[in-house]
Order: sequence, then structure tokens, then C-alpha cells
Amino acid sequence: MMTKIDERKNIIVSLKSIYGERKKGIDKHIQNLKILSFMHILLSILCFGSLLTSIISEQFGYEFFKWQKTGMFALLSLIALLNLPNEIFELQLLNHLKRINEYNDFNGIEKLNADLKNLIDKLNNRIKTNMIPIILGVLILTMSAWQIMNQDNPYWEYMKIPIILFFGFIIIQFVIVNKKLTENIQNTENTVANTV
Repeated sequence: MMTKIDERKNIIVSLKSIYGERKKGIDKHIQNLKILSFMHILLSILCFGSLLTSIISEQFGYEFFKWQKTGMFALLSLIALLNLPNEIFELQLLNHLKRINEYNDFNGIEKLNADLKNLIDKLNNRIKTNMIPIILGVLILTMSAWQIMNQDNPYWEYMKIPIILFFGFIIIQFVIVNKKLTENIQNTENTVANTV
């Protein structure tokens, strides 16, 4: 008979990793995710910071970064930010898996397991749950590639709002899902601590 802790472990490992199977073990996968997350956070901050600086400075008549030369920043920030939330969620879940791995079983987490399964199902179905960011991402990808190859893209000037919307959607979705996931993990670990 499957225990509630085993059910939870199966729910956690059902998360589809964006980097394929975890063949080298959880510890190695966690280490790789930490490095990739750090690199993507740094790249996102630098690139989006440059884009935002360009947009804001242009409004005040300054040109620290000319908007016409920001196509590469838009492309790099898009690439870095697309997988960053999922990397962070996977890292949280794998660390949680390691912490609960030492416990045999505990009762009272049926609802927490059901909520976690619902969250992971949504994370596994990225296309359906992220339609607006995907559409904006394709638009940004196309326009920034055009801008990089040929700086005469007449539509690049209109890409400021889609870029800000894209980042806004990604950040808002991340905050909402991260809050639910963190609460679920903390509630589970508190339940475990109280039953031991």
C-alpha cells in the first residue's frame, strides 16, 4: 500500500524537468539548477535593466541605450526569463523531496498533496497555462531577431509595450505560483515536524 509520503514523492517527481531526466541524481540536478538559475537571474536583470533604462531615459530625452540597438537585449532577456520560473520551482521541489525523504509516513496531508498535484499539473502543461506570454514571446523573438539583423525594423519602436507586458506576465505568474508552492511546502514540512 502506498503511503501518503510516497504519494507526495511521486507527485514531486512527476514534474517535467525542462532539462530532461534526472539521470545523475537529485543532488547533481539541484547543483546544476542552482548554477543555471543564478546565471538566468543575472542575465535577466542585466538585459531587462538595459531595456527599461532605454525606455525610461528616452521618455526624459536622454539616450543611455538607444532603443534601436536593444534588439539583442530583448532576445537575451526573453531566452533567460522563459525557463527561469520553472527552474526555481523545480529547485524548490527537489529540495523539498530531499527533506521529506527521511520520513516514513505522516497523516493529514491529503489536501496538501492534492493541491501540489494541481500545481504540478499546471506547471507540466506550460503551453496551455502560458498562452499570453507565449504569444508575446513569439512576437518579441521575431521582432528582436529582425532588429538584430537589420536595424531598419519599422515596428521595433512599438515593441516597448509588448516587452513590458511579457515581463509583467512572467513576474506576476511567478509570484502567484511561488506563493502557493512555498505555502504548500511549508505547511507539509510543519506537519511533518509536528508528527515526528
